[in-house]
Amino acid sequence: MGSGLSLRMRLILSLVAIVTGVLVLAAWFGITQLDAVVWEQAQRVVDTNMAVAAGTLTDATASVVGSLSETANDRDLPDGTGDTRVALIGELSRRADLTGITYFAVVAPDGSVRLTSLGGAGYATTWDLIRSAAGSADPMVGLAVVPEDELAAIGLAQRMRLTQKATPNGTVVPGEADGALAIVATAPFHDGTLVAVRILKLRFEIVDSIVDKVGGTATIFQAGTRISTTVLTEEGERAVGTVISDTVRAATLEGGETYRGEAFVVTTRYLTAYEPLRDPDGTIVGMLYVGVDESPFSAATRGFALTFGGVILAAFLLALIGAVNVSKALARPLAGLDEAAQTVASGDLTAQVPTTGYREIRELGNAFNTMTGGLRSVIAQVEESVMHLRSVSAEISAASRSSAEHATHQASSVAQTTSTLEELTASFQAVADGARHVLDAAEDALESAQGGVATVDRAHEAMGGLASGAHDMAQAADAMTAVADDITEMTGMIAGIAEQTKILALNAAIEAARAGEAGKGFAVVSSEIRALADSVGRSAGRISELVSGIQVASARLRDAAGHQAVLTEGTVEASRESRQTFGSIVRQMEETAAAAREIAEATVQQKRASDQLVEAMHPVNVSSSETAAAARQLADSADSVEVEAESLLGVLTRFKTR
Repeated sequence: MGSGLSLRMRLILSLVAIVTGVLVLAAWFGITQLDAVVWEQAQRVVDTNMAVAAGTLTDATASVVGSLSETANDRDLPDGTGDTRVALIGELSRRADLTGITYFAVVAPDGSVRLTSLGGAGYATTWDLIRSAAGSADPMVGLAVVPEDELAAIGLAQRMRLTQKATPNGTVVPGEADGALAIVATAPFHDGTLVAVRILKLRFEIVDSIVDKVGGTATIFQAGTRISTTVLTEEGERAVGTVISDTVRAATLEGGETYRGEAFVVTTRYLTAYEPLRDPDGTIVGMLYVGVDESPFSAATRGFALTFGGVILAAFLLALIGAVNVSKALARPLAGLDEAAQTVASGDLTAQVPTTGYREIRELGNAFNTMTGGLRSVIAQVEESVMHLRSVSAEISAASRSSAEHATHQASSVAQTTSTLEELTASFQAVADGARHVLDAAEDALESAQGGVATVDRAHEAMGGLASGAHDMAQAADAMTAVADDITEMTGMIAGIAEQTKILALNAAIEAARAGEAGKGFAVVSSEIRALADSVGRSAGRISELVSGIQVASARLRDAAGHQAVLTEGTVEASRESRQTFGSIVRQMEETAAAAREIAEATVQQKRASDQLVEAMHPVNVSSSETAAAARQLADSADSVEVEAESLLGVLTRFKTR
C-alpha cells in the first residue's frame, strides 16, 4: 500500500532520520564507552582506597606491635608486683595514651590478669586468646573481638555498648555487636606476658585517616555491624550500629570473598569494596570497607550525554534545514516530471520535461524525453504496421474466400466424377457380361461350323443324305445369321461403351489436372482407361468386319442350300465349295472366338482399372473437401486478424504523437 506522504516530505524525514540515527548511534556508542571508562576509573579509585585502607590498618597494627615491643623490652619497667604495681600502671597508662593503645594488660603465667593500664584490681580472664598467649613464649598479633566479660572486667563495657540498626537491604543479627573488635598483640614481659589492645569499636581515627588520605568513605565492621565509619545518616551522624546489606553479608562474611560493586550504603549509592577481616585463627571477625560516591561519575556521564544531546539537537536542526533545501531542489523538477508522466499516461506523448536541477535530475529528464520520443516512434511504426496488417488481412480474407469457393467447386466436381466413375464401373460390368455372352455365342458358332464341316465331310461319303445335309446347312446358316446378328448388336453396344469410356476418361483427365498433385494418380488411371477404350473400339470394329464376313458367308451358304435341292447334278462341286466355305467359316469363327476372348479380357481389365480409379478418386474427394474447409477456416482467421487490427488501431489512435 502506498503512503500518503509526498516525496518532499519523505526526503526530509529520511535525511533527518539518517542524520539523527547516525548521531544517536554515535552518542550511544560514545556514552557507553565513556561510561565504561568512567566506571573503570571509579573502580580503580575504589581499589586504591581499599589499598590505602588496608595499609592504614596495617600501619595501625604495626604501631601497636612497635609500642608493645618497646614497652616489653624496656628493662627499667618493674614487673608490677608489690610496691611497683602503681608505678607500672602509671607508666603503661602514659605510654598507651601516647601510642593510641586502648590499654595494656600484664598477664601472669597462669593466665590471670595482674593489672591493666586502666587501673583496677587483677582478675581471672575468660578470654581464650590471652590465656593461650600466657602459656606461650611466642609473640602474637592480629585482630580479635574482646569479649563482653573482658570489657566489663576492665570497666569498658558501658562505653563499648552499641545498639544495632536495620537498613533497607540489611538484616540485624543479634549479638554480633557484643564485645569490641580490636588490634591485639602479645609479647613476653618479665615472667608473664604483656598484652596491648587497641579497640577499634567506636573509635574513628583509622577511618578518618583513610578518608583524609583518599576521600570517599571508610568503615570497619565487627561481623556485619558498623563499629567505626565515616558514613553519615540523614541526621548527619556517623552511621555506627547499622548493619550490612544481606548481599554483601552473603558474599563476604559467609562466602569469605571480596565484594566489589555498587551498593546502597545507608542513604547513598556508592561504588564499594569489602574485604573480610580475620583473627589469628583465620575466623572472619569483621570487614574493612571503602566506598566512593558514584554521583560524580554518573554526573560526568550524564553531563557528556546532555552535551551530546545538545549536539544531536543542533545537528537535527541543521539536518532539517538542509533536508528542506535539498528536498525542495529535488521535488520541484520531480513534480514537473510527475506532471509530464500524467500527461503521457493520458495519451499525449508530446509532453516534455525541463532538464534542470541536479545532474541526476537532468539525466532523468533527458531519459524521460528520450523515452517519450521513442514511444512516439514506436507507436507510429506500430500504427503503420497495423494499417499494413489490416490491408494484408483483407487480401488474405478475399483470397481465402476465393480459394474456398474454388475448392468447394473442385470438391463438387471430384464428387461428380467419382459418381460417374462408379457408373462407368457398373457399365464395365455390363460390358464384361456382354463380352462373356459374345464369347459363348462365338464358341457355339464355332461348334456349329465345325459340325457343318463334319456334315460336308459326310456328304462326300454319303451323297444319299444330300438333301438332309442341305437342310442342316440351311438351319446352320440361319443359326449363324442369328448369331451374327447378336454379335453385330453386341459389338455395336461395346463400341458405344468404348466411345463413352473415352469421353469419361477425357473428363477424368481434365478433373485430375484441376486437382493438381492430388490428381496425378487419377490422371494415370484415366489415361490407361482411354487406351483400353481405344483397344476395345478397335476390337469391336474388327469383330464387326468378321461378323460382316460371317453374314456374307451365311447368305452364300443359305443360297447354296436352297439351290442344292434343285442343282443335284452339281452336288459334288457344291459339296466341295461348301467344304471350302465351311473351312473359311471355321477359320473366321475361330478368329471371332479369339476376338471375343480379347474383348472379355479387355473388359475385365477396364473394370479393374475403373475400380482403381474410383479408389483413387476417394482420397482426392476427401482432400478437396479438406482443402475447402481449410480455405474457409483461413478466411475466418483472416477476418479475425482484420478485426484485431481494427481494435489495435483504435487503441493507438488515443495516443497523440504530433
